Amino acid sequence: MHNLRGIIFSLSDVLAHKGSINPDLFFETVKLLKFLLSKGIQPVLVSNTTWTVTIKDEGEKPFQEYLSQFVGSQLPYYQGGRDIDYKQYATAMQAILDKHGWTAPEVFYVGNTQEDVQAASNGGFPLLNAKWHGDNSPYGFEFASAKDVASFVDCCCLTPKDWFWGIEDGGLRIYSIAPFAEYSKAYPEGAIYSSDAKQAVKQDAGNIRFWGLLMAARIHLSGIGTEVDFVAPYPGHKPTSNKTKLMNAVAVVSGSLRARYLFDFIDRHTDAEKSQTLRNNGKLPSANNQLSTIKLNPTPTRTGPKQLKYKNKPNIKDKTVLVVDDICTEGYSLEASRAFFEAAGANVILLSWLKTPGRNDYHAIDEITPAIKRPFSKFSPTRVHEKIYSNSENVINSNADTEIAEAYKKYVSWDWPAGLI
Repeated sequence: MHNLRGIIFSLSDVLAHKGSINPDLFFETVKLLKFLLSKGIQPVLVSNTTWTVTIKDEGEKPFQEYLSQFVGSQLPYYQGGRDIDYKQYATAMQAILDKHGWTAPEVFYVGNTQEDVQAASNGGFPLLNAKWHGDNSPYGFEFASAKDVASFVDCCCLTPKDWFWGIEDGGLRIYSIAPFAEYSKAYPEGAIYSSDAKQAVKQDAGNIRFWGLLMAARIHLSGIGTEVDFVAPYPGHKPTSNKTKLMNAVAVVSGSLRARYLFDFIDRHTDAEKSQTLRNNGKLPSANNQLSTIKLNPTPTRTGPKQLKYKNKPNIKDKTVLVVDDICTEGYSLEASRAFFEAAGANVILLSWLKTPGRNDYHAIDEITPAIKRPFSKFSPTRVHEKIYSNSENVINSNADTEIAEAYKKYVSWDWPAGLI
């Protein structure tokens, strides 16, 4: 997991409205910049034009110097067309990364104009869309205040330090943010957030914004976002199941990182029994329950201002597909998706918000008979061979429950640290 090292700020309608300065909004952004510096995160300013401030009895002063004076630290400033290429070009953002020794997964971009949308996308950064001066763009993650950006950084970017759980073994790559631990002796702090997380991922309730932004931050800071070409949410148990609101954050970060988010790429063509229902009826969940009820959609929908369906099957051969699900228990859902995408020639990365701990070992699909030859058509296996991965032996961060619990509690009532003027 990368550390957040820098945030690039556009000037226009972020740090000030061109032509005037709103004192309340200005000093709120000064607080944000001071807060970032206190956390070891370097703010950087960019603009395509020269900005000056006229001060009574002092005359004109460059805006970046005026701002730096209030922040108490000289802020790096780059003007497009002079210090770097115009900011909307990838070469401009790369020049800033090179200057500071950063990589794209270590940086976010704050802006709200169409030029900012291009700058963030071409740089490989998610756009934090500053809405406090105006509504100039529908893209990116919307933030109503500089304080909202600070709480996002503090609660979603600085913690946790790593994935809670994960496996990397050949073509199998799967990660999860936190243990689903409503009643767990091993992860007692999980009770603080697990009920809320379950509501968010299952019922469009709970603190959807926190869990959405947390996953978005994990995708970017892990570097996974720069690898993927397509992103697909795993569908609900019925063909009529709606996409959860929580997946909106995944869609936004996908678009920011230039991956195609296809909400209906995995097609649930037949009802699948829930694992809990099977257990209650004395049956065991299996991969067959998922493999025989999904397929790939040959004409999925592109997410964007215009939702257009593919006319031909998406070419995913040798591309990387990120599949996101809510809760991983034994992995049958995610493994079924991996089997279909790999049959279509893709590389696959699997993510979930929560991983059920305890004896719920991961059941990876090792071999399917017959092999999936037509991944865009219905399929029914006769035999599935599994490779079992110990749940406990693949815990990466045993403190994840404590870290997530602290971040969750902090986010709910976040305020500026005392003494930050």
